[in-house]
Amino acid sequence: MAYIEEKCIAGSVVTIRKYYTFKHNCKGEKREKRSHLTSEAQKKVNIRIAERNLAALMNSNFTDDTGMLVTFTYKKDLRPPTSDAMQKDMRQFLKKLRTQFKKLDMPLKYIYVKELGKKGGAHIHMLMSACDVRILRDCWTSGYVRIDPLWSDGDYTNIARYFIKYTQRTEETEGCLVGRRWNSSKNLCKPKIIKKAVNSNTFSTKVRKITIAKYQRNGFTFVAGEEYEGYTIFGFKYYECKFFRKTQNLEHEGRR
Repeated sequence: MAYIEEKCIAGSVVTIRKYYTFKHNCKGEKREKRSHLTSEAQKKVNIRIAERNLAALMNSNFTDDTGMLVTFTYKKDLRPPTSDAMQKDMRQFLKKLRTQFKKLDMPLKYIYVKELGKKGGAHIHMLMSACDVRILRDCWTSGYVRIDPLWSDGDYTNIARYFIKYTQRTEETEGCLVGRRWNSSKNLCKPKIIKKAVNSNTFSTKVRKITIAKYQRNGFTFVAGEEYEGYTIFGFKYYECKFFRKTQNLEHEGRR
């Protein structure tokens, strides 16, 4: 068996991926002709992987009741010239914020990205533990604070996509990679990953329908817009699909 089925359990979301692995190489495995992705095509692949990984991290650590989306802006005369300068501002801000959360005996979780526009606009976008807006205003002295509640029932894929777009904008402005696409607190829980070896026949339409029906019986919704299939640059099949339900208690799915 040369293929791996990977199940990622992240809060209310279960993502299933099937892909070829050379660790379980099988002689005689049929594959399509090897392709050569252009730099633009490879960039799109990398972006989708980043969005998927970031969404899984968000879904594993935040809920609509415990998190909030915050945008930190800069006053025009305080706009930083580079993303490195923004990072220095964030270190000072987070130092103050941790102190306030510690006083309240509250855990602080966060994921943030930096957005630097070509016309000088600068913003910090952060998904974080919910708190009183006055705490943020006291800690952030470079501009204004805008808070948006979370209304996604635990699936923050769209927020992850926007976050990655913000990092792309910063890279375009500075003309280079910004290093890590996002920054996060060290206390975040990782999504649960379960892997098993499978045969290539599990890519069949019949098997897909059986899998979808199984999850639907257990209260999940099949997310049609999040289904991907095709061949890797090495000519092997890959497949990905996504299921979602509102409850956060999915730990038992790992034992199915």
